Amino acid sequence: MEQRSHPTRIAIVGCGNVGATYAYALLLNRLSSEIVLIDASRAKAEGEAMDLNHAMPFAHPTHIWAGDFADCAGAAITVLSAGAGQRPGETRLDMVVRNGEIWRQIIPQIMQHNPNGILLIWASGLFALSGGILLLPMILGSGWQAAGSIATAAKAIAIGSGLFLMFYDGFVMNHSAAIPFWNTQLLPLLILMYATLGGTTLTLTLGALGGYESREAAWLEKAEPFLLIANSVLLCLYLLRMSRWTPAAQETVRMWVKGRYARVFFGLIVAVGLIATLMLSFVQQQWQARGLSLVVAGCELTGDFSLLVLMLKSGLFSPQTARAFGARD
Repeated sequence: MEQRSHPTRIAIVGCGNVGATYAYALLLNRLSSEIVLIDASRAKAEGEAMDLNHAMPFAHPTHIWAGDFADCAGAAITVLSAGAGQRPGETRLDMVVRNGEIWRQIIPQIMQHNPNGILLIWASGLFALSGGILLLPMILGSGWQAAGSIATAAKAIAIGSGLFLMFYDGFVMNHSAAIPFWNTQLLPLLILMYATLGGTTLTLTLGALGGYESREAAWLEKAEPFLLIANSVLLCLYLLRMSRWTPAAQETVRMWVKGRYARVFFGLIVAVGLIATLMLSFVQQQWQARGLSLVVAGCELTGDFSLLVLMLKSGLFSPQTARAFGARD
């Protein structure tokens, strides 16, 4: 009996500017075959659904409707974009407290109907805070260094927060049973290693442009080529593991190396992000040219971004299925 793949459903809770824009981007990029909009105001969700349905003839056939929390069942991803805006005179911390109360009401309802799906929550505030703390030495100079133990503690918190965010992304994706290509313990490590490499490259580039030198920067410069080699080996192991996994995972590997994603994989991720960055990093260590630092950073970040986009696109693009289930390039 012929088996058919299930449509990829993404649920969006909260239809404000963020949620509506997210749904519109999904429609334009053909990343989902079903989009359900959920909002405290049913009329708001219905209005956004009608607007998206009017745009659908110019994009991709997608079932879009206003629903409730029961429609989260079976969703590959549930996007939590609900929350209260900042009131006049209200601090950001006070706003976080109010939104925390809203999330305590929403998340249990999502988990009740979809305990195994991915729950996506925007965490850019913590990420920006982490990066901001790490840039303080370049901004404050000797004044920051004079802070002593306070500066050391703040840097440790920033690094720990950044590492947690990167590892957590891979951990959540790994536990999505609906996408076999993500179902391996290598995924959190792969994302963490690529994030570490990206952070190393950015730190060295900003230091070179700002004339900021330290023992840590010298150590990072020596470690960068080894990180590139380690990421190359880890990426090969990941694809080898997936090529021996489920039929759907094998089909995704085939799309990466022979199918529609081969140019992006070999061109941007391998040639630009790994090989070119490795060669230029060796040249940079010899010449110490600021302009070359920008080229190295551009190549490496291009590879990082391309890998993440390809990982998400190949996991969510319908049909992310094996040939046995009727997928075609």
